[in-house]
Amino acid sequence: MKAGILVSCPSSWTLAQSVTDVKVAFLADIHLQDVYGDFESQEFKGVLNQKTGQMATIRTMESQLNSTRLFNENYFALLSALEDLRRKRIQWVVLPGDFTDDGQPMNVLALSRILKEYNQRYGMRFFLTTGNHDPVYPYGGPDGKRDFLGEKGQNQAVFSDPSLVSDSSAAISPPLANWGYFELIDPLQSFGFSQDPEDIFWTHPFLDWDYEGYSYEPIREKAGMDHRLFADPLSGFLLPDASYLVEPIPGLWLLAIDANVYTYSGPTERMDSSAWRGSSLGFNVAVASKEHQLNWIRKVSQEAKARGKTLISFSHYPLADFHQDRSAEMALLFGAGKLQLARVPLPDVSKLYAEAGIRVHFAGHMHINDTGKLAQADSTVLINIQVPSLAAFPPAYKTFHLLDSSTMHIQTHLIQHADRFDEFFDLYRMEHQWLNQKASSKTWNLKILDAENYLEYTQMHLQELIRLRFSESDWPERLKNLLQGISLQQVKTWLNTPVEKREALLDKMYDENQKAKQKGFLLEDFYLIKNGGDLGMGQIPQERAELYLQLPNRRLSSLDSSLNGQFSSFLRILGGLSTGLPSDDFFLDLQDLSIRRSGSLN
Repeated sequence: MKAGILVSCPSSWTLAQSVTDVKVAFLADIHLQDVYGDFESQEFKGVLNQKTGQMATIRTMESQLNSTRLFNENYFALLSALEDLRRKRIQWVVLPGDFTDDGQPMNVLALSRILKEYNQRYGMRFFLTTGNHDPVYPYGGPDGKRDFLGEKGQNQAVFSDPSLVSDSSAAISPPLANWGYFELIDPLQSFGFSQDPEDIFWTHPFLDWDYEGYSYEPIREKAGMDHRLFADPLSGFLLPDASYLVEPIPGLWLLAIDANVYTYSGPTERMDSSAWRGSSLGFNVAVASKEHQLNWIRKVSQEAKARGKTLISFSHYPLADFHQDRSAEMALLFGAGKLQLARVPLPDVSKLYAEAGIRVHFAGHMHINDTGKLAQADSTVLINIQVPSLAAFPPAYKTFHLLDSSTMHIQTHLIQHADRFDEFFDLYRMEHQWLNQKASSKTWNLKILDAENYLEYTQMHLQELIRLRFSESDWPERLKNLLQGISLQQVKTWLNTPVEKREALLDKMYDENQKAKQKGFLLEDFYLIKNGGDLGMGQIPQERAELYLQLPNRRLSSLDSSLNGQFSSFLRILGGLSTGLPSDDFFLDLQDLSIRRSGSLN
C-alpha cells in the first residue's frame, strides 16, 4: 500500500483527493555521481575505501573545490533528502534538471535505481526534466574526466573511448560516455517522461490536445522520444524536446519545460557529438529556437484556466531575475560576463513566458536560494522560485503546500545532517598529502575535513571556492583587496562619514589594511547572501546582518571608476540582495501573486 497525502490507496485519489492540501517537493541540481559505480575498466576500478571495503569511484577534492558543485558527497545528501521526504510523507517530488553529472550511463542508472526503490517501497512519484548536464549533447557522445581520485591520491583520467586518450596512464570506461536524449530518457520514463497509468492526464507538445478523450493506451504509443522531435531552426536537423504536462492528482497540472538548447556547428554528421554545442543560457535562447514550445505553453495555460486547474511550471532554467532586480547594476560593477550574469533571463524573455500563461515557476541551474518576481506595468506578473542545489551551499530542497485553491505555502528545508557525508575524508587526506609533495602553491585547505555536518561542509566548500576561483576571476582587483581587509567598524565609519569625504577616508583605510593584512568578511558574506538568500543571512552574525538590512536606507553614490564608487555600488547591491523577497518560508497568493513572509501579519 502506498502512502498518500490525504488517502493511502492510489485507486481512491481520483475520488477523494483534491488540489487542496497537497504537498510537492523540489530537489534541484543533484548532479548525481555513482560514488561506488562500476567503471567496467581493466585499467582502473576505483580507489579502495578502507571504511567500507568498496572501490570508490570519486573525483578529487581539488576538483570539487574549484567547481560550483560537489561531485561526491551530494550522493549522500540526496539519500538524506529522500529519507526526509519519506518521514514527512511527501509523495510528489520534482527534480528540475541536472539530476546527473553529465548524463553518463553509470550515473543515470544509479539515479534510476534509487528513485525506483523509493517509488516501489514508499509510493513516491518523481517528475524529472532535463538540465544542461543531462544530456550534454542531444545525441550523446564519448566523454570522461581527468580528475577521478587515483590509488595514491593523484588525479586519474578515465575516458569512455580510446580516441580521447593521449595519456598512457588513462583508463577506458564505456559507462562514462554521455548519453543523449534517447538513451537517457529510456530508463527514466516512469519519472514523468512518459505517462503513468495512475495519471489523470499526460501529454507532450507534439500530441493533439484531447483532455476529455484521454486514454492511456493510445498515448503510450506516441510517448516515446521518436514522436517528440522538432526541426532546429538553424540547421534543419531534428532535435528532441522532453517537455510534458502531467495531472497526477485532480486539479494539479505540473508543466515540465525542457529549455535545453543545442547549436549545430557542423559539418560532421547530425548524431556526432562534436557537431553540437550545448548552451547554459536557458530561455534566453530557447525562446527563439523552441518557438513550438512557447506556443504549446500558451495552449496549456489557456486549457488550465478554462478547466480551473492549478498550473505550476518547472524547468532547469529560471524565468525571472534571481538577483532581486540587481543584475543590471551587478553587470556594470563586475562586467556582463562575470558571476554567471549571462544566465539571468532578459526582461523581455520573462515577459513573453508570463504572457503565455506561466505564473508560478520553479527552477534550478543557478545553485541558489531565491524568490524573484517579474512585475510589469501592464499587470504581467510571474513568480520565479529558485531551488537550491543539494551539491552546494545552501544544501536544501523546497516544498509547496497548497492550503486551498488560492494559497500556496512555500518552505525551504536545509540538509544540515547527511549520514555518511564524511565517508571519503581519509581518501582526501591521502590526496592532500600527495598534493603537498608536489609543492602546489594553491593546495586546498585541509580544515574542510573538520566539518561536523553537511551544511558546514558546503559552507566551507564555498569559502574555498571563493579563495581558489571566484576572488581571482570575478572581482575588480582593488575592490577585492578592500573587501578582504576592511573591518565592520571601518564600514560603519565610512557610512557615517559625509559623502564628499568618503573617498579620501576609504583610500586611507585601504592603504592601512593592505599593510596590516587583516582578514575581512564582506566577500564571503556577499556570496552567502547571493547564493543563500534568507538561508545565507542566517549564517551571518547578527550585527553584520542588521547592517546589510539598513543599507537601502543609506546614501550611496553612483558607480564610477574609483574605489569609492565601486564600494558604494557594491554596498547598494548587497543591500538589495539582503532585503529582497522572502526565500525561506513564505505564502504566495495564487490570485494576485502577492507574497508575504511566514509569520507576517501583512
